[in-house]
Amino acid sequence: MRPLHALLAALTAVFVVVVGLPAAATAAPSGSSSPSASSSSAAADEGEAVDGVTLTLSPAADGVLVPGRDLTFDVTVRNASDTDVAAGVARVYLDRGAFATRGKLASWLRPDSTSDSDYLGSYLTRLDVPAVSAGSTQTVASVTVAAADVGLDGFTWGARALGARLLDDDGEEVAQTRSSVVWFPGESFQPTRLAVAVPITTPETENGVLDAAALGSYTSVDGTLTRQLRAVQGTGAVVAVDPMIIASIRLLGSSAPPSALSWLDQLQSSGLESFPLTWADADVAALSQAGAASLPVPLSLDPLIDPSLFAEGDDTGSPAPAPTTEGETAPSSAGDPSTSTGGDAGQGDAGQGGAGDDAGAGTDPGGQAPGAGEQPGDGTTAPPLPTTESLLSWPWTHTGVVWPVDDSAVAADLDVWTASGATSTILSSSNVDGSTDSTENAAVDLGGRTGLVSDDSLTALVGQAAGASDDATWAAAVAELSASVATVARERPSDARTLLTALDRDWAAQGPYLHQTLVALAGLPWTTTVGLGDALDAPQTGAVVVDRAEDATRVTQMRTLLAADQRVVDLGTALEQPETVTAAVRLRLLGLASQSWRDNTEGLASEVAVADSEASTTAGLVSVVRGSDQLILGDRSSMPLYVENGTNSTATVYVTVRPSNSILSVEEVGIPVTVQAQSQVRVRVPVQSVANGTVSASITLASATGAVIGAPSTVQVNVQAGWETALTWVFAVGFVLLFGGGLYRTFRKRRRARDGLDGADGADGLEPVAADGPAADGPAASDPAASDPTDGRAGRS
Repeated sequence: MRPLHALLAALTAVFVVVVGLPAAATAAPSGSSSPSASSSSAAADEGEAVDGVTLTLSPAADGVLVPGRDLTFDVTVRNASDTDVAAGVARVYLDRGAFATRGKLASWLRPDSTSDSDYLGSYLTRLDVPAVSAGSTQTVASVTVAAADVGLDGFTWGARALGARLLDDDGEEVAQTRSSVVWFPGESFQPTRLAVAVPITTPETENGVLDAAALGSYTSVDGTLTRQLRAVQGTGAVVAVDPMIIASIRLLGSSAPPSALSWLDQLQSSGLESFPLTWADADVAALSQAGAASLPVPLSLDPLIDPSLFAEGDDTGSPAPAPTTEGETAPSSAGDPSTSTGGDAGQGDAGQGGAGDDAGAGTDPGGQAPGAGEQPGDGTTAPPLPTTESLLSWPWTHTGVVWPVDDSAVAADLDVWTASGATSTILSSSNVDGSTDSTENAAVDLGGRTGLVSDDSLTALVGQAAGASDDATWAAAVAELSASVATVARERPSDARTLLTALDRDWAAQGPYLHQTLVALAGLPWTTTVGLGDALDAPQTGAVVVDRAEDATRVTQMRTLLAADQRVVDLGTALEQPETVTAAVRLRLLGLASQSWRDNTEGLASEVAVADSEASTTAGLVSVVRGSDQLILGDRSSMPLYVENGTNSTATVYVTVRPSNSILSVEEVGIPVTVQAQSQVRVRVPVQSVANGTVSASITLASATGAVIGAPSTVQVNVQAGWETALTWVFAVGFVLLFGGGLYRTFRKRRRARDGLDGADGADGLEPVAADGPAADGPAASDPAASDPTDGRAGRS
């Protein structure tokens, strides 16, 4: 039996060697990413660790082998355990069979598990590895295997498995690693065209605009914006820039940090393809899933403009004002307040902020807007102030591109994004189900809408290379990336595919090797770096969105922000200058909706609560002054109310009173009232009493568009309908008595005069007079009656 067992073992070994691991590996659907392919754990990147020990194999020359070139690599051992690792031996293996698909390559590089019995290929060489103390790293550099010993001459081109084991003195496996090389004898094929999208963003902001201190820090020598721009300069990357950064620098005018102005100049002169993200990189998926009919954009930046920062001689290049602190209102730049925009002002696409009306002059403290170009007071001509449109203007290569984070979109989001002006959408491949199982172009048809699918597998590999901790790790990651792209080209040599890889939003915090990675990609023989336009123009295949809804808590927070914003927008419809209240609230909405808040969930929850409360306060700046209960007497009367305007703009509202029952009837609905800024106006609402009793009256303010302003106010009204009739009779009877008494007195006087009464009884104090008047010669001088003035009065009567 022994000879039989030996024969069977030998035949099995020969079979494994001949067939090879790549051919036997289980194929995963090409063009889709398996869990193992998308894993980015450190253990997977550097090989399975045994007791905290990892082994890394780093091929030189980006893992590219050409005829006559020796295979050179580094071997690195990291000991993260608490125990020293004794000196050992590393055995290196090479499988000379090429990988047929990316799925097989991914299965090799990212196995679900490893063991000391795994087949790593044919034995290639061995090397001694010195002892590695706990917590330290040892590298055996520049290990060389002669080209003749590599033994790939005569083989077709493609990626090969390269693996290694670290063995102790007893021959037991301490660690294992898997890598790859690409054999390239110069065969003819169509290289894979690869576009790389890189987001340029900043950390979270509470109010949706960056101040001078933040921009100075971000654009310093080692600031995040400086590092991001440095990483992509001189590469073929496509940058997706947050327009908030550009506008915030311009808003600072002469107070902008020199480093920020320099950064802006470098971005504009970089020659990179670009497209705008949403303002503050707001979460487009969460906003649409929270109920937004269209993606919100900045309403106006005019209230943030400080005219003093744009005096004559300012050489900032891109004029724009400095942001005010929260709660303050900067002088308006609108020459005519009535023409200021209050609605969404877009530039025709979802990625750019809207442009408000051009504002050519500031407002003086007295509220009078000087003429365009005039400097108030001295008669000189000042340069025009920036406008919302000029602050947002940028020579974008592409517009209308919506880019949510990976695995966050649902099919219904596409309707919202299209309504917002989006012409294309970037989605991760795990968020899309393609019509074929092979690797297709990034461009897809999403039911009549253009989509760009970011290849998850390539994105993970680019991210791993960009985020490498050292040169050895980076070289290993680039070798894997090189092999993956080569396998794509080898799958269909005559059919060049155009693929897209889109980096995660947080790449800047862990991507010191991005520049080297992009340069290495561009130098691979089987890769051509292209722009986003090339990816969009490639032939499309059909695909559908696989719903990957956002976290429910995040959607609820976005819904709260949208509702808060709408309350203030409704108030703005009643104002002559709506941007005085709407601009800041909209920027705050976008700032808190930023993707950068994802890593600060507790802070976001707190900020959302504060924003909701402050928006309610702002929405109540135009309201009915709450007074005491009112008394209505009589059938018809009027209810006096006071409307208060606490904003810095004239407001026109329509007052409607709705009683809770039929005791009181309101005769006029929607009474127009215009209230100047920071003032009150009294308005009388005509009402009719139907019966006696108490009624609760709800008072609502609305704008001309029908939007309800603030929350309704309630007042209790005591109606006494019969009092008017009783009082009328009282007054009527009193009037009759007074009038009748007067007539009676007059008639009595005249009658007594005719009867010749002397008035001695003192009834009326009149002297009797003859019917034909006094004697012709007049009374005697000594007669006391001659000097009585009442005599003449009686005669006149």
